[in-house]
Order: sequence, then C-alpha cells, then structure tokens
Amino acid sequence: MHPVLIVLSMMGVLIVQSTVLQVPPFSFVAPNIVLVMLLFVSLMRGPIFALYVGLAIGLIQDILFGTFLGPYAFTYATVGYFAGMTYGTYWTRQLVTAILVMLGYTFLAEMMLYGIVRLFGFAHLDLMVAVTHGVRMMIWNGIFALLLYSPSVRLLGTDRRKVGLADESSL
Repeated sequence: MHPVLIVLSMMGVLIVQSTVLQVPPFSFVAPNIVLVMLLFVSLMRGPIFALYVGLAIGLIQDILFGTFLGPYAFTYATVGYFAGMTYGTYWTRQLVTAILVMLGYTFLAEMMLYGIVRLFGFAHLDLMVAVTHGVRMMIWNGIFALLLYSPSVRLLGTDRRKVGLADESSL
C-alpha cells in the first residue's frame, strides 16, 4: 500500500473512531483503533515510517479533537517508533507477538497521555483511575487487534512475489 493511502486510511479510521464509536451502543467500548492501526503500521513498515505516520495522525487528532496541541502527536510518534523497534528486534509476524506488543504499547500510550496531561496540569486524575482506564483500553484494543490482524497484514504487507518478479525482469 502506498504511504499516502496509509495516511488517508488512518484518517478514515480516526473519523470512524471519533464519530461512530462515540454513539451510545458503542461508547461503552470506545477502543483506540487509531493506535491499533498505527501499531500494525509499525509492525509491517518499520519504526521510521511509523514515527512519521504517528506524528501526522497525532497532529491531525490534536488539531481536530484535542484541547491542546501535541500530546497525541508526541505519544503516537513515540509509541510507533518504539513498537517498530520492538517488532524489528523480535522479527516474527506471529499473532501472539503482535498482540502482546500491542497490549503493552497500548498501556504505555495511555500512561504517556496521563503523564503529559498531569504534567501540564490540564487534568487532575488519580493514578488508579488512569491505570484502570489503561487496562480497559488494553483489553478492547487487544480484541480489535485480533479482529483487524489479518486484513491489516494483507493490506500493509509488501507482496514479495511482485518485488521478485520486478527484480527478475530488470535483468
């Protein structure tokens, strides 16, 4: 998939997350599917590309839906980069590895957002409330990651047969 199409599909996921998942039947669940898709991008495309996509989609989310500029951009860029490095270290595209890394980085992203908001004094939440919310987000993002694993790998993965055919035809 072309990088521009990846960013556009991430914007589409952001619109679905901020509209459809905010109405009462789905508002109880409210997973962060933008983060799930960013972690799939870091799995399939590497840390640098995930850093740029995370920065771009985080800035878009901060501008459109945030109260101040920067926390989602910083969090998504950092989590995308380090998740890509983690996937690069454990270079297995197995479902179990992907889900475990997603669970860990979902919790890390929620704690980073809590830390940023708490650091700058925009919200006064108790740490236990933030941890409870982080665990709930881990569970729902894990469920959505299981549902989106196969389509994401198919869409974001590179087709090595096409690359091999293109290399052979140039000889």
